[in-house]
Amino acid sequence: MLILKSLGFILWNIALGLSLVYLFKWFLFNTKARYIFGKRIPFTPGFLVAKREWVFSKARDILHDYLEQAADPDRSGYLRKWLKQIRVFLWEKTEFVQEWRFLPAKLKQSIRSKIVDAFVNLAGNLLRKTVPRMIEQLRVEHRIDDFDFQFSIDFFYGYFRKYVYKPMLIAFLAVNFLIGIMNMIFFLIVV
Repeated sequence: MLILKSLGFILWNIALGLSLVYLFKWFLFNTKARYIFGKRIPFTPGFLVAKREWVFSKARDILHDYLEQAADPDRSGYLRKWLKQIRVFLWEKTEFVQEWRFLPAKLKQSIRSKIVDAFVNLAGNLLRKTVPRMIEQLRVEHRIDDFDFQFSIDFFYGYFRKYVYKPMLIAFLAVNFLIGIMNMIFFLIVV
């Protein structure tokens, strides 16, 4: 009877290892939210499921926000901020014009502002016209949708199962089997 009780340690440790590996898989790949007594269980849906959805929705939001900012030059946003930073940077870099001799101050100021305006307009045209045209020609939004379909959760789960889950399951079974044997021997020594 004592031997049968001690064999329970092996079974208990193997069951504990299997449940830890299964919980890890469930934490990553649970596809829908689960509820207990009307409250959502934390980390449901699974971590990779939620983050994958977040990444693709964030990519779409960033693309649409950029296109909206590029279409409206008066809209405040990061494009307008970038152009202001370019203007400030170029204004600082064109200080050499102030050192030119034999030119009136008003002409120096005019030359400096023309140089800055030309490069800021070039950058503005690049950011507000050329990049959105390239986005349209390269069909970036459709590519995001294609990647969303291509990198579905089943794609990630297949690689996880092949390269992580099975080796981790075997490793946990082996380690917990050895720990169970050590616990069984310790139990038999103590009793």
